[in-house]
Order: sequence, then C-alpha cells, then structure tokens
Amino acid sequence: MSLNARKVLVLASALLCLTLNISAQLTGKTAYDQINAFSLSGGRAELANVVLKRDRVTITLNGTIYFTNSVGGVVTGAVFIGQGLFSATVPPSEFEKAQVKRLLNTDKIESDFSSAVFQFSDDTFEVLRANVTDGPASGEAQRLASEFENRTRKETGANVASRITESLLNQEDPGVFFGTFEGGKRGRFSYIFDPQGRIPTADFEINGGEKGLIYAYRSSMSYPEVWMAFYSLDDYARRSVTYSDVSDLIDVTNYSMTLDLRTPKSKLGLETKITMQSRFAGVRAIPFQIGESLDTDEDQRLKKQLRLKEARIGSNKIDFVQEDWESGFTVFVPTALAKGETIDLDLELEGDFLRQPNDIAGSSWATPVTLSNCSYPQSNSTWYPRHGYLDRATFDLTFLHNRKLKVASTGVRESETPSPEDREVMITKYKMSDAVPFATFALGPWERHPDQIKWEGGAKDTPLEFNSLSGSNLAIKEDFILAELNNSVRYFSLFFGQYPYESFSATFHPYGFGQGFATMLMIPPTDRATKYTYAFLSHETAHQWWGNVVAWRSYRDQWLSEGFAEYSGILYTQKRENWKAAQNLIDQMRRELKEPPYTLTGPGKGRLVDVGPIILGRRLEGRKTFGSYQALIYSKGALVLRMLHFLMTDPSTGDGKPFFDMMRDFVERYRNKAASTDDFRNVANEHFTQTSIARKYGLKDLNWFFEEWVYQTALPSYTLEYTMQDQPDGSVLVSGDVLQEGAPENWFMVLPLVFQFGGDKNATGTIHAYGPKTPFQIKLPSKPTKVELDPNKWILSEKTSTR
Repeated sequence: MSLNARKVLVLASALLCLTLNISAQLTGKTAYDQINAFSLSGGRAELANVVLKRDRVTITLNGTIYFTNSVGGVVTGAVFIGQGLFSATVPPSEFEKAQVKRLLNTDKIESDFSSAVFQFSDDTFEVLRANVTDGPASGEAQRLASEFENRTRKETGANVASRITESLLNQEDPGVFFGTFEGGKRGRFSYIFDPQGRIPTADFEINGGEKGLIYAYRSSMSYPEVWMAFYSLDDYARRSVTYSDVSDLIDVTNYSMTLDLRTPKSKLGLETKITMQSRFAGVRAIPFQIGESLDTDEDQRLKKQLRLKEARIGSNKIDFVQEDWESGFTVFVPTALAKGETIDLDLELEGDFLRQPNDIAGSSWATPVTLSNCSYPQSNSTWYPRHGYLDRATFDLTFLHNRKLKVASTGVRESETPSPEDREVMITKYKMSDAVPFATFALGPWERHPDQIKWEGGAKDTPLEFNSLSGSNLAIKEDFILAELNNSVRYFSLFFGQYPYESFSATFHPYGFGQGFATMLMIPPTDRATKYTYAFLSHETAHQWWGNVVAWRSYRDQWLSEGFAEYSGILYTQKRENWKAAQNLIDQMRRELKEPPYTLTGPGKGRLVDVGPIILGRRLEGRKTFGSYQALIYSKGALVLRMLHFLMTDPSTGDGKPFFDMMRDFVERYRNKAASTDDFRNVANEHFTQTSIARKYGLKDLNWFFEEWVYQTALPSYTLEYTMQDQPDGSVLVSGDVLQEGAPENWFMVLPLVFQFGGDKNATGTIHAYGPKTPFQIKLPSKPTKVELDPNKWILSEKTSTR
C-alpha cells in the first residue's frame, strides 16, 4: 500500500470515528431543538464561483454564506446571499422530459437566485467551509433562516429539521440535502436529495425509489408541484433501483387502539399501543406519518391535525417532536434498537379530526337531509400513525361513543356493551385479524341491515351487513345494495380466489365517491339498478382483492388496484346486466382517453392519453393535466388488463380460463403482500406462454406488451384492407394488409378478426400488426358475408376500421 493510500485510509477511519462519536453525543430532543432553531452563529465565508454538486444538480455560488453552530460537532444549516446559479439535467425519462417541458417550457431546469437556504446531514459543510471566519449573520440571512422551517412545513408537511435530526441519530450514510432558492427567474423553488426516500415518500407520496425532487409550492393548488423526480446518478448508472420501502426503519405488526368518540364534533381522542420490530440496528429516531392528506385550505392541517400528547415505552415517557403544519411526528427512543428488536410504543393523541356532513343540497341522489350525527375521519386512511407506505398490521379497535350512536369499522365486531362507568356511553370493539394496509371507521345513527353470504361447497357463511340511515332521514334501498354486495363478492370469489376475510360490510357516507377497505366499503346510497351502479359497487367490492389482499408496491403500481377494480366492475356489469351495458362503459373509457386534459383556466391541449404512461400513477395529475389520473390509472388501466384478457383467451372457443387462472395465481403469490408491476408481469409471462396466441405467434413472454401499453403512451389506429378471391378447391382466400398508425415503428399487437357467414354463424381468429403495414393471407372454407377487425373493441385504439 502506498503512503498516500495509507493517509486516505487513516483519514477515512478518523472521519468514521468522528461520525460515530458525534452520533453518540446527540440526544434526540436536544439535537432537534438546536437544528430547528436555525441560528446562524457558526461563522461566515466568502464564496467565489464555488460549485456544490448534489447528484444531478449543480449549484454555483458567488457571495456570502452564513453557517449554523455545530450540533454535536456537525454543522447542519446555512444561508447564502449573493448571486447563484442552479442547474439540473433531466434524467433519461421521457415523462420527466415532457413534464419539465410542459410545466417550465424548457429542456433543463436552470435558474439564477439571490438567496438560498440549506439544511443537510451530508458533507455540504465540508465542501463550503474554506475560509470560514467568525462574524454575525446579516439580518436578512437570519430572517430567511427563521422563516424556512415553518414555511416548508406549511407548504409540504415536511419537518426538515426533524429529518436532519433523524439522519444524524440513525447514522445515515449518505446524508440528506435540502435547499430552497429564490430571487431568480423561477421564483421560489426547492430541491431535496434524500437517499433513503423518506420525505419523498411521506410528504409527496413518491416512493418508487426516487431520491431527488425539485418542486415549487403553488398556492392556487394548495400543494407543491413537483417539477422533476429522479433516482440517483448511481441508480441510473447501475440501471437498477430499489423501492423506497427497503429503507423503512420499522415494521408495525399490530395496533391496539382506543378511540374516544364521545364528543365527535370537537375532539377525537386516540390512545394506541404500536407493536413494532426494528428492521435495522442503531435506530434511535422513528418518524411516523399522520394526517398528511390534510392540506392548507382553511388551515386544515394546522387546525384539524391529531396532535401527539405523550409517548411511552412501558412506563417511561420518551421524547418526541411534532410541529404546527407537520404531517407526522418523530419519536426518539432512549436506547438504540437492535436489528429485529420488538418494542411496544404507547402514544396518546388528540385533535378535531372528525367531520360531520352538513345538509346535502343539490345532490343527484337525495333531497336535502341532515346528517349532523354522522361522523367520519377527516381522512379515512391517514387518521392513525403509520411508518412507511402501506405497511400491513393487525388491528384491535375499541371505541367509546354515545349510546344512541353506533360504530362501523373494518374487521369483525366482537362486542357492543354499555360502559360500566357511564351508562350514556357504549364500548364497541372490532378486531382485524388479517394484516391489512388500512383500517377505518364511521360513527352514526346506523340501522344495521344484516345478511349472509352463502358459499357453494359447504363453506361457512360469511356475515354481510349494510350500515344505513333510517328511512326518515334518507330513503335507501338497503335490500338492493345488500344483494349487489352479495352477488359481486361471490362472483369475484369464483375468478380471483375465495373471499379471504371473516366478514363483509358497507357503510353509508354522503360523498360522491367510494372507498374499498378490507371488510368494509364506504359508499354513497347507490341503489338504482343501472350499469353505473353495478360497475360502481362491484368496483369497490373488487378492492377486497385489488388493494387489500394484494396491495400496490408504490405509486407507480397503483393501476394494479384501481385499473384492476375498474375492469372487475366491467366484468360484473356484463354478467349482471348484459354485454351492451359493459360495451357502453368500455366506449366511455376509450372516449375519455381522447379528451383534452384540464388546466387551472379550462381545457388544455392534446389528449389525456398522451400525458404519460400509466406507470406514473398520481404524478400524472397536475395544474396542466387535471383528469389524467382518473383517465389513465382507472380507465386505461382497466383497458390494458382487458387486452391481457384477450391475449390469454382462445380466439376460436372464447375460453378465457388462462386469464382467470393467472389472476388467481397473482392473488395467491402476493396474498397479504404488496406487488409491483414487474411482479404482475412475471406472473402474466408464466401463464401466457401456454396460450394459443403465444403458440401461434411464437411469443415467449409479454414483455413487449408491458413496454408498449404500461410504459409508453401511444394510442394506435388500425385499419384492415382486404380482398377475397375464390380458389379452385372451393375455398376463399382473404388477403390484404393491416395498417397501424400513431405508434412507434416497432409496435407489435395481436388483434381479433371476426368472419360472419350468415345467420348467427361466425368464426374468430387473430391477425397481427407490426410496424405501419403488415400483409396477411387467410384461407377460409367458404366466403364470409362480413369481415371485421376487432368488432368488440378488445384492443385499445384511436380508431379501428375495416375496408
């Protein structure tokens, strides 16, 4: 080993020891208070063309930078005033390129700035520390520092000081960098590089492994607009990335909760024991999400958030931090956790987190009605503390409430008894024995309408219940809703696997949408016998499989839930009503994709289908692309699954059993797990290889299909041009070309071809398109009266025609 190499090794060892010693010196709350204070008393430095490179972002600084004092020997903040340049190259992603172009009308994010605020747990100080001298910060610099934390929490829900504290205490390597820039042509914008993906996951719901975000807060939308999200340069170089959930610090296995609903119009009280296991060694700070779906409208996240009052491990109180506007909190354990160590964390929270609907006027399904005794969480899925994204747990739920009201919740209702301490109070207990990603509840003057789901083969009946309102409040056809729930859950059990839970229920809520939690749907009174009702109720029922039994791994995979449930609704509607009704729903979905997106000022340009691929999930929706999430994740997601249904069906017999075998297998393999799009693709590949279409065309997998329809945005048009010639042997030769427009040169697709021979006689085969023009010849025993390319619209297209 050379002398220089030895010096480098010694220096690296010294820095490692220093980091360990620093971390050991820090106590959670003390460290946080110092970082959060953001006092610029750590000296200043004059910078001349100093370049700070943070992954794909380059920051050039000319001016004065002011530092904070060190925290346990580590400097974590700075404010720059002067002239700066910000430059970020767009990653190799067609969507990111289109997104930056759409939002900023540029091919590269660049801006000047006159001030910047930095917080970090990485080596930023080491890069910028040259020539640091003592001296006070300017009043302007300290003002920027003092405003930074609260403004960031309000606009995003993220507590950056808490994130930096967590990074130091848990000895993260590499560390986190956060910068806000203003005074230039782009106005105020921010950049975060979080190698563990915690802020992107918790506060932006971007959890596909992205580590970097560039965003700006838009007051017109009440939430931040992400200009660009990206993996690290190392990830792109490796062409491999891990999902954000691999960095989750803990695994929550059980919630044992007591909810105080006795004064629902003013307070929700929540006491919970969280049983959890550490996934890493050395964990000292644990962040939790709560109320992150609340926004800044009417100061909702400030006024309605559940606030942590006390945290304990056993009988010992432990430190925690939760600030105004924060979409979560962080607890500090007194002793670092060992990997695999299990602890019980007791939390006590309180807040005005329940909402009561006012009179509902102008509704399409009801006359005005008072529902003031009904109470629902401000958010059905973010009312309790969670770590990570869709972590599964079991639930033991105890509710204290007025005896005149009832509680509906996920799981099995175990008991409903008067309180021995107050006869005006009831104690209702629910238990969810299966580990599920969500739990919820509703309080109201419910009239419970029971039924039983009777299974074929002698399986034990499953209790079914609809929590409705009395007829004097609202006329609801409970028998109709119960029948549809019963029918749809039995129908899907045949195709996707046996319904897995001990009970099934639905509860009224007066909002224009539904939500399908494990064992309980939240639904408006959709009780009219129409195709829309059948599709809606069965969509929410299908979420028992798509979203609960099998959850989506990241925002990129959410079409596996919503698109699958949407197609399930089409299948049920076809069975419940007729093919024409299902075809009408399909036609509406296809039309929706060709509509323009909406902007803040009205209809935009182009088509919704062109906004981005369905693998982009909720990131498709923005101020210039309103409506794209619904159109692409629900509608296109359903139509893509329907195309898979066709590809796995024998065209000559119409037998689609391989498709349903594949869906059942997917459920079984990922039962009580989260699945990614690649997970689904791998299952689909295995089943596809034995289908008649795969054999006919020599197709070994469906990778080409997923690349085209899931990862790209094209919407081709197909035209069949053909002629018929009588042959000497009495047969007929049909020949011609399949024309494919509006797709890349190498786009391949198999399409159904239907021949009618008079009366009700017909035959179905397939034909393929590859590139702009594909010739074909088909020999038939007799002359058809009609030839049609894809008359049932199995294949998604701009237009399909025959001539």
